[in-house]
Formats: sequence, structure tokens, C-alpha cells
Amino acid sequence: MIERISNIPEMIPCRDVTYRELIFTENNEIHLWRIKPGEWIYPHIHPDNDDIWYFIEGMGEYYTSSQEKKTVQAGDVAIACPGDVHGIFNSGPEDMIILSVLSPLPIDVETAPDFEYPE
Repeated sequence: MIERISNIPEMIPCRDVTYRELIFTENNEIHLWRIKPGEWIYPHIHPDNDDIWYFIEGMGEYYTSSQEKKTVQAGDVAIACPGDVHGIFNSGPEDMIILSVLSPLPIDVETAPDFEYPE
């Protein structure tokens, strides 16, 4: 059974590397991310899913398309509807903590069109 009340920083056990903790419920998928400075969640799309990101700690550059990005910080929320490009680069000096909720299930992920992924 899933915990109904949790402390977010305590839910991310790994502190030395970028890390994702998966939390599943009956109707959605929740990702809890710790993104280290200088690291990414590469831009991508979910063809059939919403992906809502709540920025809990840190700051970074949120991709709104393969070429455009906006600065986000703790307290901001970003909504990607099905087919919207989204991703994040941690451009700040501290870890970013992001809570994302994806729905409906199942979740599918595809690369962002026209984004040049680093090698």
C-alpha cells in the first residue's frame, strides 16, 4: 500500500547523483527527481499523457520546445500537455528537486523533434 503522507526530501534516498524515485498510483505515475547541477532531464514528449512538474528546490532552464527554454525556480509549476516538448537543465548551483505527475496510464516517452542531444 502506498504511503498517503510522505516527506519529499526523505523520499529521494540517493544524494550524490541525479536520481529518480518512482511512485505509482492506480490512475497516474509520479516521479520524484533530484537533478544535480549541470545535469539534465533531456527534452522529450509524451504523445498521450499530461506531465505536470512542480519545482520544489533549485532553479534551472525548462524546455518549452526543442529550441526554447524558460528559467524556473522553486515554487513554479510547468504543464506539458500530450505532445508538448519538455525537459530541464539544472543551471543553478544547487540540486533541483522536482515532483512530476503523469496521467493517464500507460506512459509513453519519445524524443523531442529537432533537439540536438549531447553525445
